Amino acid sequence: MKIIRFEKLSLFKGSNILPPKNRQKKETASILGLVFSNPIFYIVLFSAIISFSLSFFPARPLPMIKVGEIATKDIISPLEITVEDVEATEKRKTQAEESIPPVYFYNQRVITNTQEKIRQFFTFGRNWLATSPRNIKELQKNFSETFGLDLDENTISGLVKLKFSNELEQLLQDVISPILKREIVLSRNFLDHGETERGLLVIRGKEEKLLKVADILELKEARTLLASEINALELPVRTKSVLKVLAPMFISPTITYDQAETDIRRLRARNSVEPVFYTIKKGRVIIRKGDEATAETIKQIILINQKIGQQKSWIINFIGLFILYLIIFFLIWEFFHQASPRENRLALFNMTGFSLLASFVIYKASLFIAEALSTSFSLISLEKEALAFATPFQTGTFLFAVGSSPEFSIPFCLFNSLLAAQVLGNDYYILLFTLVGGIAAIYGMKYYFTHTRSAVLKAGLTYLAPLQIILVIIFQMIRDEFNNFSFLGTAIFSGMAGALLSAAIAFVLMPVYESIFGILTPSKLHEITNSDLPIFKKLAIEAPGTYHHSLIVATLAEKAAEEIKADPLLVKAGGLYHDIGKLKRPEYFSENQSSGLNVHQELTPSLSTLVIINHVKDGIEMAKSLKLPKRIIDIIAQHHGTTIVRYFFQKAKEKYNPELHKIEPEDFRYPGPIPKSKEAGLIMLADSVEAAARSLKSVTREKLKRLITEIFNSLLQDGQLDECGFSLKELRSVANSFLSTLDAIYHPRPAYPGFDFEKGLEHKEGVKKNNGGNYKQAEENPSSDRKD
Repeated sequence: MKIIRFEKLSLFKGSNILPPKNRQKKETASILGLVFSNPIFYIVLFSAIISFSLSFFPARPLPMIKVGEIATKDIISPLEITVEDVEATEKRKTQAEESIPPVYFYNQRVITNTQEKIRQFFTFGRNWLATSPRNIKELQKNFSETFGLDLDENTISGLVKLKFSNELEQLLQDVISPILKREIVLSRNFLDHGETERGLLVIRGKEEKLLKVADILELKEARTLLASEINALELPVRTKSVLKVLAPMFISPTITYDQAETDIRRLRARNSVEPVFYTIKKGRVIIRKGDEATAETIKQIILINQKIGQQKSWIINFIGLFILYLIIFFLIWEFFHQASPRENRLALFNMTGFSLLASFVIYKASLFIAEALSTSFSLISLEKEALAFATPFQTGTFLFAVGSSPEFSIPFCLFNSLLAAQVLGNDYYILLFTLVGGIAAIYGMKYYFTHTRSAVLKAGLTYLAPLQIILVIIFQMIRDEFNNFSFLGTAIFSGMAGALLSAAIAFVLMPVYESIFGILTPSKLHEITNSDLPIFKKLAIEAPGTYHHSLIVATLAEKAAEEIKADPLLVKAGGLYHDIGKLKRPEYFSENQSSGLNVHQELTPSLSTLVIINHVKDGIEMAKSLKLPKRIIDIIAQHHGTTIVRYFFQKAKEKYNPELHKIEPEDFRYPGPIPKSKEAGLIMLADSVEAAARSLKSVTREKLKRLITEIFNSLLQDGQLDECGFSLKELRSVANSFLSTLDAIYHPRPAYPGFDFEKGLEHKEGVKKNNGGNYKQAEENPSSDRKD
């Protein structure tokens, strides 16, 4: 059921409300400003850039001369060409090969083998002790033949006296093991593989360690070190003497040179060296006039002429492309001109052009990468045609969808698919792939966009990636190449990668797009409406009345925006920021005058009007310093439109003699402009209604109805809502929403039992009645000269 109806709505502006002078004046724009605001300039610019990028300039072949001839003129390279420098490449490969140190393997079984040899040695000795008769000479001979140990009779006698004990065996193993963990070679004199210059790489299992020659031990040094460590032990003399003779005999080299591994690593290093190219820069003088031609000069001329011969003429190609893209961009502009609001047309068109240019750059880069991959990997069939599906075709679509509605994103998607198909060799399947994938990306954004900036990633993962995989499979079925599993696998992986790359690149570039084109995402609006921001804290402390007023305006407008399908987050932000300009002079606005002192009593009406009006200008300046989005700044500039500051206009008429002073309504108007969007119109209506509601001495539902109706009628008759795009149905919805919200705010509560808060206060009523307290309401709404 409709609660508010505009029964006395006037379709014509009131005769007593004159149009402001600034509506009839036209600013003189500079020629440069006219050019940059003209869509024809951008149509030509975008068409020329894309056409030029798709075509190229020709170059004339260089004159051929023979070796030994004298050049009759300077021969200059007309283009840049890159040639491999064979000598420099070979030099780098040799350096890479020589930088690899010789490889040595540490024998990880050396300790185990040595311990086993010691065990067998002592077992043999203990077995010998159990036999009779005992012959030390025979035992000495057996040790030499079996174990290769040439022990003297004194050492053998010592071992016999110690009975080849298990304790001695264990002690010998414990002494030897730490030494065998070191890198030991027979002699440094045998290190003739470049170890002295480059060191040596020791491989110990999975661990590799580069050592200097000084870091390793010779066999002689290892035995000397072992003897010194035995001397340091507190042992019986006999045991120590036996160990000093016996232990060094079990020490052997622990690392050995691996020729095969060294050669493999050097070959790998040699092959990893990229060819060295030298570049003949465009404009470089190949040979000067009067110089003798050399074989190298002739070689460079031949290479340049071969490169020139591979190029095609570009003039006709360029002209055709230019005309084609003129038509395309003209059609895009006409679509935006017919379908989008006036203030958004050029911005949308520019965003289209820049998005297509960005997409073109991405396509070219992707082609280069795909070609490089297809020639670099030989183990996997990475065919260039399959890798084309990995191109991030939808990056531009994602970015465009962020700043516009799906209805405007669909045409962009169409033209983006045409551009992609042309860049990739006029491929019909690429056109379909890009077009269908773009539609999926747009509606994925529509589904997720109400939440966070990560909607791009979610849409890429859940909408675009599955669809592109399905499209790849369908194309293979259409081509009857479904049995080519290698190509199919690469194409499926590429399709998924292209979707994720599109979303990832768009996610990274989104803040840049938001900044350049003034795009407002929900996450950005949530960020700037955070109540903990310094500007809101400052407003709450220095202008508490304005802060409370802004909160109520934001609440009124946000709820109404939801009713008429406007942008509630944008309206909320506009409501919170619309009066920040009052921070510059908060004491001049009645809602902040808690002491009852009215500073306007000492000012003339004209000067007071100037102060009141300037809060819009101050708000715009503060918003720019805070780097607020343009749409928020527009709401600040438009929230009073070109309304009259009625209170001071009436004061001026009362104060001055009309015969001596000419009082013009235009001198008491805000500079405007009037609201250009529904969101700005909602802020104007909410601002006026909230201020007027404060002027009511007692609030009832009927009074709120009458107040809202008169405010709306007055603004309509004054032409303030002419460019908002409101329908009467929407105005009724807004009015009903305002009534519902205000009624909830101002509804009376039950009386407190035992208290009479109004007793004795009746005689004070009217004391401050005409103390200037109503200029705030008069400033905020055009019909506040009504008495309630």
